[in-house]
Amino acid sequence: MDKKTILAFVVIGIIIVFMPYYQRWLNPVDENAPRQTESRVSESAALPEVPQERVKPVMEIQPRNTADVKEVVVLTDKYALTLSNLGGGTVRGYTLFDYRDLNGEPLVLLRESEAANLNIVYTNIYQDVSSLESLSFDCPEIGSMQHGDTLRIDRQRSLRFLALTPEGIRIERKFTFFPDRYDFTLDLMFSDYLQRLSGLRYGIVWEDGFAITEKNPADDIMYSGVFAQMGATLAKIEMQKAKVDERKTLNTDGQTDWVIFKSKYFSGFIVPLNNKGVRSELALTRLKDGRDLYARIDMPLNKSNYHEDSFRIGLVPAEKKLLASYGLGLEKTMNWGGRIIKPFSIALHWLMEFFYRLIPNYGVVILIISLVVKIATYPLTHKSYASMKRMQMIQPKLQELQQKYKNNKEVLQQKTMELYKEEKVNPMGGCLPMLLQLPLLYGLFIVFRTAIEFRAAPFMLWMKDLSAPDALFNFGFNIPLLGSEFNVLPILMTVLMVIQQKMSGSGAAANPQQAQQQKMMLWLMPAMMFFLFYQFPSGLVLYYLVFNLLTILQQKYVINKQVEKDFTATHPAKPVKARTKK
Repeated sequence: MDKKTILAFVVIGIIIVFMPYYQRWLNPVDENAPRQTESRVSESAALPEVPQERVKPVMEIQPRNTADVKEVVVLTDKYALTLSNLGGGTVRGYTLFDYRDLNGEPLVLLRESEAANLNIVYTNIYQDVSSLESLSFDCPEIGSMQHGDTLRIDRQRSLRFLALTPEGIRIERKFTFFPDRYDFTLDLMFSDYLQRLSGLRYGIVWEDGFAITEKNPADDIMYSGVFAQMGATLAKIEMQKAKVDERKTLNTDGQTDWVIFKSKYFSGFIVPLNNKGVRSELALTRLKDGRDLYARIDMPLNKSNYHEDSFRIGLVPAEKKLLASYGLGLEKTMNWGGRIIKPFSIALHWLMEFFYRLIPNYGVVILIISLVVKIATYPLTHKSYASMKRMQMIQPKLQELQQKYKNNKEVLQQKTMELYKEEKVNPMGGCLPMLLQLPLLYGLFIVFRTAIEFRAAPFMLWMKDLSAPDALFNFGFNIPLLGSEFNVLPILMTVLMVIQQKMSGSGAAANPQQAQQQKMMLWLMPAMMFFLFYQFPSGLVLYYLVFNLLTILQQKYVINKQVEKDFTATHPAKPVKARTKK
């Protein structure tokens, strides 16, 4: 193996390791761009007049003491949601039934805490920011229930929360729940506010993020973010760009279609239905062992002293098909990679979903995908592998040239290139199969990182989660670069890579230096790939392992036999001279 080939393999390794950083450089995020959006809305345009006859009275209720707290658990087929009368139905806890935690229990996405999610804030006439999170609302539908009781939703059902704020503003919040949906609706009615507010607007705030739900907390934290759709612009802050203990914020003015806060596999959204928002606030803090996510959408109030708004609220799995079903572009918050990789990751995701509908086991689907990719790339890789085999077979001729022109490197190089051309050999041909694999490998990495369908998806035996490493057991201590778990698939993959490297070797070495280079390359690339893939999702490692196995079979039983046959036909063996007796 010559120096150019060695250099090519080193470059390929560098590309693999630094591909994520290259993607960030290729697709920079300008966090300041959304501050001035094309869809900027003037205050006059955002505050439509409503006829006075629409003014409706709200039930006379006096402010209550914050100690008067009642929480109920709203139970549907999909989730259990803890709703507090403080703030008029603020969300204090949320558990999903279709997804499991690491212990096999229903997944707690939002732990019960003091955070007042879906709280209302506004600036009163005294220029003070008022928050309703400690204001006790009345709810006639749960009047007879005790604190902590469960309300089963077996049909469409509504809960109304009513209160009079300390400023004298009358507010009604009506929640409507459905038995078989992740989302619910929230209707807000305001009256008697014209002389009590500074600025005709209010905000709905989500103050809590999601609990850490994945086996690898750092991974779960890394792929978090908050987003706002501002007309044609998607404003966003992503945790990948935040340092530990750093709080990043982004405030935007203009038409706001929705806000989303998301973890690696789950999303929460607030979508105005009858009016557009006029402002958003996004913020996040990356903690060492957690995260804080904050999203606020500001809504305009009309000048009639009575106002109604409707919202769709959802705490849902970040599934592409589910998010797209709302027809609002919510799926745009899923990160499928940069401009170059995105088509590959989306195509691979679609292909895997297609096969899964036929064979409901993602491990088997990965085997099929490996075979499909091998067949699809066969015409491109066949010539490269054949060139590598011919390179082995012309080693005797190369050694003759090296011996004959060892004192004239310029002539040696010229004669070597002439031999390559005559024998139809490309010395860089071995790099093509790896280069073709790069976008597919990175695309698959994106798929397993992004698509919730692969979360806790089992294959067989010890492989119980294709989105995580295939740990057979835990060492009980941490090993640098490897972690604390014994993963089997990376070891098997490395063994197959060594076998493939031996099959693709350059044959006999012309000198000790070249022999040393060949020996180094035999172990260098497999070792590098072993450390790189050891902590990767087992689904990705399984794909590459099977692809390498198919490549070995392709080389051994198809390409090598054909090349040897063709080479023998065009290179007849030289006759052996008979020995003469003395």
